[in-house]
Amino acid sequence: MSRRRAVLLASGLLLLVVLVLGALVGWRALQVNDSLQQAVRDAESLQTSLESGEQEEIDTALARLQASADEAADLTGGAIWSLATIPPFVGDDAQGVRTAARVVSDLSNDGIGPLAETATQLDRLLPQDGRIDTAAVSDLRAPIATAAQALAAAEADLAAEDSSGFVGRFRVKYRELTTLVSDAAQAMDSAQVTVGLLPDLLGQDGPRSYLLVFQNNAEIRATGGLPGAMSVLEVDDGAIALGRQDSAAAFGERDEPVLPLTDEEVEVYSEKLGTFMLDANFTPDWPRAAELIRARWEEVHPEELDGVLTLDTIAVSYLLGATGPVDVGPYTLTADNAVDTLLNQAYIDIPEPSAQDAFFRLVAKTVFERISSGDVGAPRELLRALVRAGDEGRVAVNLTDGAEQEQIAERRVAGATTDAAGVADGFDVTLLDGTGSKMSYYLEYRTRATVTSCTDGVARVRLATTLVSDPPDSPEDLPRYITGGVNVSTEPGEQLVQVRMLTPSDARLRGFTIRGKQIRPQADQLDGRRVSTAFLLLEPDEPADVTWTVDVPVTGESIPVRVTPGIEPRDYSSTLRAC
Repeated sequence: MSRRRAVLLASGLLLLVVLVLGALVGWRALQVNDSLQQAVRDAESLQTSLESGEQEEIDTALARLQASADEAADLTGGAIWSLATIPPFVGDDAQGVRTAARVVSDLSNDGIGPLAETATQLDRLLPQDGRIDTAAVSDLRAPIATAAQALAAAEADLAAEDSSGFVGRFRVKYRELTTLVSDAAQAMDSAQVTVGLLPDLLGQDGPRSYLLVFQNNAEIRATGGLPGAMSVLEVDDGAIALGRQDSAAAFGERDEPVLPLTDEEVEVYSEKLGTFMLDANFTPDWPRAAELIRARWEEVHPEELDGVLTLDTIAVSYLLGATGPVDVGPYTLTADNAVDTLLNQAYIDIPEPSAQDAFFRLVAKTVFERISSGDVGAPRELLRALVRAGDEGRVAVNLTDGAEQEQIAERRVAGATTDAAGVADGFDVTLLDGTGSKMSYYLEYRTRATVTSCTDGVARVRLATTLVSDPPDSPEDLPRYITGGVNVSTEPGEQLVQVRMLTPSDARLRGFTIRGKQIRPQADQLDGRRVSTAFLLLEPDEPADVTWTVDVPVTGESIPVRVTPGIEPRDYSSTLRAC
C-alpha cells in the first residue's frame, strides 16, 4: 500500500470515528435533554403532590423524579459525554449540563427526598388546642439537617461553574437553577436553625414569656408601623397562652430615655427614640428597637421578657388567608379586607382613641385564639404566610438570651441592620410619618436601586425613592384623627414624611436630590454609616422623588437594599448585584 493510500485510509478512518463519536454525542444529548425535561415535569408533579398532603402520592411522585434525575446524571457521567466537554465553544456548556444533572439528581435523593418523606408531618408543627408538639419539632431536625447539607453542597457545585460562556438559552436556565437552589439553601438553613431553637423557645425546659408587638402601618415607622397593641405570649412545654395586654400609647413619654442613647442616635432620631415607646422604632434596627421596648415594658410591668416579637397588619392579613374569616366586634375580618378595615375604616367608625386601642387588643386576642386552637382552614398556608411575612420584613424576632439571638442574628427575621461587629453590608431606606396622623394608609412609594458603574472595587449606586399621597377626593371629610397635622399645621390630605437613607459601612455619599433639585450631600454619622434625610411635604396626587448617589466598597456578591415595608402585599426591599 502506497504511503498516499495509507494516509487517505487513516484520514478516512479518523473522519469515520469523529462522525460516529459525534453521532453518539448528539444522540446522547437528545437523551439527556429528554431526561432533564422529564425531571422538570416530575418535579412539578411532586410539588402538586406535596400540596395534596397525601403521602402515597408524594412517595410515587418522588420516585419518578428520582428516576428521571438519576437517568440524566448517569447519561452525563460517562465517557461519551466526557467527549462533549472537550471541544471549544461547546465544551463548557456540556460541563454545565453535567453539573446541573448531577445537582438535580443529588437533590432529588438527598435534599428533597428526606423532606418529602416527612411532608405529612408538617401539620404537627401547628398549634392544636393551644399547644405545639415539641417532640414533633425535634423529629424534623434530622431530615431538615440532611436537606440543608445537600442544598449547601448543590449551591457550591453550581457556583463553581462559570456560566458566562454558556450559550444564551442554557445560560439563562442555568442561572435560574442556581438562583432557585441558592434561595432554597438559604431557606433550609433558616429552617434548620428554627427547628433547632423552637423546642427551647416553646418552653421545653421551663416557662417563657414573649412580648408580641403589632405594628400599625397607617402611621409609618422605620420597621413598618407605629407600635400599637401589645400582648404577652406565655409558653410552657409547647402550651401557648395569651397573657397581659396593653397598648404602646398607654406608656406615655418619659422625661429621660429609658436606656442611654448615643450622641449619634440623638442627633439622627432625637431623644424620642428612648423616651416614647411609640417612637422606639424610629430606627430600622429591630434589635435596638426591641431593647428599648423591652426596657420600658419591664419598667412598667415588672415581669422579665424572654424576647420581643413583632408583626405588622399586612402580616396579619396573610395569616387570615390561612385561618379564614374571624369575627371581631361588628367586623368580619378576612385576608382581603383586614388591611382596609384595621388601617382605615376602624378609625372612621371608632373615633375615640381608647376605644380604638380596645378594639385592636380584641383583634389580637381573637386572631391568636383562632390560630392557637388549631381551627385553621388551611394549616400549611399558615406556615407559608409566616414565611412570606418574614421574607418581606414584616415579622421580626429579638431574643433576650444572647446565645439564642446569635443563631438568628444574620437572618432577616432578626431585623438587624448590622452584623455582630457593627458592620452594615447594605442600605436601609426608611420612612417616618411626621404628620401625627394615619395618612400612611394613603401613601404609595417605591425604591429603585441600580449600580451605575464599577471602578477599582467600588460600586457607584443610585437610589431613587418615589412617593405620592393618594387620599380620597375630599380628604377634609376624613376624621381629624386620620388626617392629623394638628401640631404641624398641614391641611387635610397632605402628609409630612421623612425619607431617611443609611449607607453601608464606609460608603461615601456623592449626590443628593429632592424633586430633581441638587442638595449639598451632607449627612449625619451613625456607627460608621452615613445618614441622609429628606423632609417632604406631600400634597395630594403630587409625586415627589428623592435620589442618592453613593460609592460603596464591594465586599460581596450582592448589596441588600432594605426598605420600610408598606401596605401593599409585596416585598419593598431588593438586592443589587455587585461589580
